[in-house]
Amino acid sequence: MTFDVAVIGAGAAGLAAARTLSGARKRVCLIEARQRAGGRISTLHVPDLPIPIELGAEFLHGEAASTFAIVDAAALPVYELRTDYWYSRNGSFTHIRDFWGLINRVRARIGPLKQDVSFAEFMRTQRALSPRTRQLACNFVEGYHAAHADRISALALRMADGEQEGEPKQYRLASGYDSIIEWMRAGLDPEHVDLRFGSVVKRVQWSKGNVEIDCGTFTVRARAAIITIPIGVWKAPAEQDGAIVFDPPLREKEKALARLEAGHVVRITFRFRERFWEKHRAVFIQTRDRFMPTFWTTAPMRAPILIGWAGGHCADALLAERPSIIDRALDSMSRAFGVPRRRLDALLAGTWMHDWQSDPYSRGAYSYAAVGGSGAHDLLAKPVKNTLFFAGEATSSNETGTVSGAIATGYRAAGKLLRGVLT
Repeated sequence: MTFDVAVIGAGAAGLAAARTLSGARKRVCLIEARQRAGGRISTLHVPDLPIPIELGAEFLHGEAASTFAIVDAAALPVYELRTDYWYSRNGSFTHIRDFWGLINRVRARIGPLKQDVSFAEFMRTQRALSPRTRQLACNFVEGYHAAHADRISALALRMADGEQEGEPKQYRLASGYDSIIEWMRAGLDPEHVDLRFGSVVKRVQWSKGNVEIDCGTFTVRARAAIITIPIGVWKAPAEQDGAIVFDPPLREKEKALARLEAGHVVRITFRFRERFWEKHRAVFIQTRDRFMPTFWTTAPMRAPILIGWAGGHCADALLAERPSIIDRALDSMSRAFGVPRRRLDALLAGTWMHDWQSDPYSRGAYSYAAVGGSGAHDLLAKPVKNTLFFAGEATSSNETGTVSGAIATGYRAAGKLLRGVLT
């Protein structure tokens, strides 16, 4: 059977695209390598915990229009987070007043930059800023953007975030991020969508108006395809698990990929028998630790949960400690909160993490533009001969790295296909 469209990847972007095409009564084959939908959204529901455990995406950042449209349509419960920011050194906590004002002032200094450089190189020229401000800014870039500060484009940061004013609100889905995925999946018409889990795409052979997708044990044929794979999978060498070969090669996409990077992140959720962190009243905690420099609580929810986060170089250092990642992270926590490691071990009731870097179907967290990479997200998004279309957070120029951006690009790709091919 030949489908109207093959969609590769059943994450947020792929589901958004398939749901749109399904609503237009097009025949869709939705191909997913994993045995589940959601991609880098992965939620665990632990019966005796008041909130779900998120292994991947957790927050709704700012307006997040595409995500909130689903929240409203599905009547999903969300709550706003407290966003107090604190700096800790050896268990001594200092409140960071106007954290986002500080970050926005640093961004504003990028404005006059004529030639692109890495954010780390740019910060080395900002001697008027205090050492702590420079450290917090680099922590923010490596954490929030999951980027290496010595690789990420300063100009791309300015263009991505430079119009933002004030502090963006942060929200969490009380029912878990997977409720977004389930809502989108439930909207797929089974008469028009063939959803195939555990199907690893090996090769995409294409010509104008014709696509053949080799999944090893079967081949999918379609008039067009929407590719929603993560940036790390895009960049994987052909011989590695999960890599996809395009025949003929997509040279313009290769140029874009050379200017984009897959962020490195380690995220660990810790469960404790006592909420020892509450005495500090801190919510988001920054440190200078080389392994895990960032922690946050679930406030205003009083769950016995503490989340640790490392991005960029800290993530690399922590991942190099396999199989002792949890131990090193607990050492970092001990230093951050001034709690003896023996006490943490006694209070610890559980840990959860997923190694997104080693996962062959993600190979990293979310994307960022390297030096010289301004415009690369748009280049990656551009359709090829009205046959190959592209979606996913890495193809969003204004919501890169977010679930909302992924959903919006899925709608965008499906809309272009419906208007240009499947009229």
